Amino acid sequence: MAELRASAGIDHGHLYSNQPIIVKRPVLSSGFFLRIGDFFSILVVPAFASLAPQETGGIARNLCFWPLLSCITVVLIASHGGYRANLAHARNKQTRLAINCFLATSVSMFSLFILLGHPHILARHWTTADITVTPVILATTRSAVAKQIAAHQTTKPTSGPLVVCNDRCPDGLSSALAEQNISGPVAGVLFLAPRSSPKRLSVWPELANTEAFLRMVHSNAIQDVIFVHEQATPMFSTSNREKLLADLVAYPTRIWLALDIAGNLPEILNGNSGSCKIVPLVTDNLVSSRNQTKRCFDLVVSILLLAFFAPLLLLCASLVRASGPGPVIFRQIRTGAQGQKFTVLKFRTMQDDPHRPFAQARPNDPRITRIGRFLRRSSIDELLQLVNVVRGEMSLVGPRPHAPETQVEGIDFENAVRLYRLRHRVKPGITGLAQVRGQRGETPIISMLEQRLASDLEYIQSWSLWLDISILFKTLPAVITQTNAH
Repeated sequence: MAELRASAGIDHGHLYSNQPIIVKRPVLSSGFFLRIGDFFSILVVPAFASLAPQETGGIARNLCFWPLLSCITVVLIASHGGYRANLAHARNKQTRLAINCFLATSVSMFSLFILLGHPHILARHWTTADITVTPVILATTRSAVAKQIAAHQTTKPTSGPLVVCNDRCPDGLSSALAEQNISGPVAGVLFLAPRSSPKRLSVWPELANTEAFLRMVHSNAIQDVIFVHEQATPMFSTSNREKLLADLVAYPTRIWLALDIAGNLPEILNGNSGSCKIVPLVTDNLVSSRNQTKRCFDLVVSILLLAFFAPLLLLCASLVRASGPGPVIFRQIRTGAQGQKFTVLKFRTMQDDPHRPFAQARPNDPRITRIGRFLRRSSIDELLQLVNVVRGEMSLVGPRPHAPETQVEGIDFENAVRLYRLRHRVKPGITGLAQVRGQRGETPIISMLEQRLASDLEYIQSWSLWLDISILFKTLPAVITQTNAH
């Protein structure tokens, strides 16, 4: 499980009053300053070595090596969560992670340069000093950055959790939330059944319906949602509860289950152990659309790819224009992160007929043009989606987006397979784990959709930057060897 986000220095005794609470947050993200600090910390020893008059010719001649090593180290740290919220209890762990990433990157790059015929990159004592002194500099710099951030904090309101319960909230819920470091006053409660004591005023704001609940999750960027389970009520038994849970998994929120155990404990133990316990269902170890490392990687790589493929894109546009009447660019509504709709861009590969009903492409589909068949088999028609990536609507790697009306065995994708909406926690991708495994093309039966969903969920659960890079490198061979794209 990922470490829980919590705000240090909050008095949990006052967290769950009806009054708004103010917590301290940094003016800028602590991760930003840590990235800058790590980058320059790695350059300190090489910078001094390059100024030394003796035995440092290798360093002076390969100054580009060190910024590259520093950049790769920072990216590696970020991909392993080293720049997440700088909690006091996680700071030492993140510092050890930064040092390990530096050492791993240094050994790998030194070895690579030696194999490529550049042994002069090793400058005797300076290389030893770099490996031994830089970790100390990294630890010192990170400690100093953390102190500076703590000294220059500003106040900002924070949104608390939302609670979903049947007809009442357990008496010990406040203490259970504090136990799990879920901070902020409860932002709202959704009752799924008529309240057992309607005349009794709720301590927390009540939400009218599930639509209002989901609007609040989306607009207030709610971090935590708690489902209350009572012994007398089967867990997630009502259709409202099941539907709400299915909708919620698409959002980058943590989902918890609160268990009211008061009836199972002797009265004498209730005061000591608490009558309510909270356990995680969906935590922040799953990648989500808010991941800044993934977004930075997408933005940089997609801009470079657009520049590289610009001549090919212009050639394809000319060929599509010559293939027949109709627009060069095909636009279609797809479902993106959190179920939001967006317009995906592709080169037109079919004959233009705006009144034709939607239908997935089939083998030997007569609607596909000759140039369109080549573009689809080579997936070149998808290159325009790099623009969607730059816009922030898509990612380079992720679950493939489907049109809202896409069906399998007469059932919408959203309703055909349980937990299908969990794939909406991340932005849809141009390529994905399912695609490099050959799971692409038409989906005529539910079992094929289940296989794709299994790959998508595996990707969401095990995401790392290196997984994205691996999938990108496997995409071209997969496109060349697969024959199930029509």
